[in-house]
Amino acid sequence: MIDHYDQILPKLYAGEIEECFRFLDERAATDGNTPDYLHWRALAHLRGGEFLRTVDLGWQITRTSNTFGFQLHSLCDACAHLGLKEVALGILDYVYHKPDYPRLHAFLWNIYGCHYLGEDQRVLDLQADNVPEHSAYVLGHHQGRSAMRLNGIANGVELFHRYWSSPEARRVLFPHVDVEHYWCGQRVLPAHLTLRSIASGHGDHVNWVRYAGALQALGVQIAFDDASDRIYRFAMPEADTARDAEALRAAGFVVAPDGALWTEPFALFTSLFPAIGYAPSARYIEPIDTGAVDGIVGEIRRRAAGRRCVGIFWSSCESANNFANRSLTLPDLVPLFDNTPDIHWVIMQRGFERNRWLNDARAQDYERFSTLSDDMTLAQSSSLIDRLDAFVGNDGGLTHIAGALGKPCFLFLNQVAEWRYEQDPHRTPWYPSMRLVRARRLGDWADVVRNLQRALTAGAH
Repeated sequence: MIDHYDQILPKLYAGEIEECFRFLDERAATDGNTPDYLHWRALAHLRGGEFLRTVDLGWQITRTSNTFGFQLHSLCDACAHLGLKEVALGILDYVYHKPDYPRLHAFLWNIYGCHYLGEDQRVLDLQADNVPEHSAYVLGHHQGRSAMRLNGIANGVELFHRYWSSPEARRVLFPHVDVEHYWCGQRVLPAHLTLRSIASGHGDHVNWVRYAGALQALGVQIAFDDASDRIYRFAMPEADTARDAEALRAAGFVVAPDGALWTEPFALFTSLFPAIGYAPSARYIEPIDTGAVDGIVGEIRRRAAGRRCVGIFWSSCESANNFANRSLTLPDLVPLFDNTPDIHWVIMQRGFERNRWLNDARAQDYERFSTLSDDMTLAQSSSLIDRLDAFVGNDGGLTHIAGALGKPCFLFLNQVAEWRYEQDPHRTPWYPSMRLVRARRLGDWADVVRNLQRALTAGAH
């Protein structure tokens, strides 16, 4: 039962949207016109897939307040999902010219908003004149992201490193971290290196743990502070790690006889990409215990009765970030589910979209669908994905796991996707077994679903 605003976020992430709205309805009489209240309501609509309502409330806050600015992220996130680019750009322009609105806030709106919407050249053209140091670093790392998305990773990784992963960036952006013992590209490597998370999701860890293989091949002992070594086993082929280690030696990396430092996934990426690039490998992790899902796999195969078994995870709106721009909703998937009779779908969704699925009649069609328990661990999920025939997902942790396992997988993307996927509409050098399915227009999810169906049908022949 919610009795305070601080309790809303965990409920939103759990998909308990109706309980959040009950609490907000109770507070409407006293708080209903405040920006904070309207923002919480907008977040509830965002997590519940009601994106137009999110935009309406974000615009209401923007019109009526000169001090509140947190609505920017949910508003632009929802607009990116819906393909309402011109609407969002119009709101950004309104904020920029709004009398009495703080200039620094308008500056930050331009950075975040334009990046959400793929206006990368506008981000690159911004100047950090007369702004606080923190805001200058916010611009710098977004310019690195935009440069990588627009022109390829090699063209922006140094800028991203300087304003996101360097010791100075850590000091400015994350003043609580231990910079003194932080490794971010020093050519003399410590004997012991601990991988931690600062602002990384699980997908980042999976994507860039490949670089740990090269360091291990040089003789660095790696420890995983995020417990990922209890989810999967790092298993990059020796030929691949030897190739990457040799490239590091050629770039001047050596290992000290002692010493211990820590690092994080973005630092691994930005420090080592210039030397070894994407460090491609068909399969570089293995599940810890494949036998842990024997019973689940057996039941899925029995229900499938010879059909291909394909896992699916379509929405990250239950996560702590704003991911509507990279997520589908269940209604979007109806044509895919209804037009792939040769596939047995394994539903791995969490949060509100899982609850929505459980209320759908298809969830009771056990010949066509298996819904995993919501208490299934990430380690079990990794083992299960490894034993399915394919995986379909958004840009999230499970899709990265599927790619790292070398499974046939389909990653669907909005037209404006994250910078690590660059501009190729179909392939990514990070994962040889992965096919990208990218919307040709911002928010055109019907196009994505059609192409997913086409790709899955072609894969049957």
